[in-house]
Amino acid sequence: MLAASLALPDLMMLRGEYPLVPAPPVTPGQEVVGIVEQATDGFPYAPGTQVVGGALTGGLAEFALVPGWSAMPVMDGLSIEQAVGFVGSFHVAHIGLHHRAGMRAGEVLLVVGGAGRTGSAAIQVGKALGATVIATARTQAKARFCEEQGADLVVDLADPTAAAAIAELTGGRGVDVVYDTVGGDAYTQATTVLARSGARVLIVGFASGTPARPDGQDLLSRDYAVIGTLSSFRDDAERTDTLEALAAMLATGRIDPPVHAVHAFTDVPEAMARRAADASGQTVVTLT
Repeated sequence: MLAASLALPDLMMLRGEYPLVPAPPVTPGQEVVGIVEQATDGFPYAPGTQVVGGALTGGLAEFALVPGWSAMPVMDGLSIEQAVGFVGSFHVAHIGLHHRAGMRAGEVLLVVGGAGRTGSAAIQVGKALGATVIATARTQAKARFCEEQGADLVVDLADPTAAAAIAELTGGRGVDVVYDTVGGDAYTQATTVLARSGARVLIVGFASGTPARPDGQDLLSRDYAVIGTLSSFRDDAERTDTLEALAAMLATGRIDPPVHAVHAFTDVPEAMARRAADASGQTVVTLT
């Protein structure tokens, strides 16, 4: 392995709070960049190939087992540090905004949790797709970070003035697409500023520790959709479209994955503590 991403799911699995993996002891590290050492029949890349890949666990180690469907070469224009979290942030953002929500240029996107690695990717991809982007943040430092990623407006949904600010920006219409990485109360607050008809809410994560709980009656009466979003493609056409679109965005400078911190493998405990205290951007552990 060359590098591994350190993200919220890794912290949650160490606390026994991540529903997709067994309880501790477990080796965290879901997203990796490495060099193929040994491949089974049918694995798409030969030994010696540098690839980015993902698995539920095991990335923070000298060697990791990566399924063939998740592996792909590092995209041109990305450093190893940028590439390691690209799938779980920028792939997810494009899959969600373009393929699941069908977001169109000129629509208004609300990114809930804009300073996180998935949220900041959604800000950049949303702008690249032609949206007006509103992000949520709870501190001034995180608000500045969201603005640096391209957000047109940053609000704290718990602030009583947030709804008025969103209404002013949208001419009273509300937002067309919500990209929710937080869940819990933030999800509920976000649904109050949706456009009246045809809005889409993408559930991407639950950084709050509490998953979103959609209200069926509210869905029906206000005519909006709630859609789960993963980093996996539904078919080869989606995969090709997303990879080509993101490559073009990189080549033209419309996206630039931010790396918040890089830590050596020997500093993983410190990296975990810092990541838990500050969820802005991408945290990377190098293993070489």
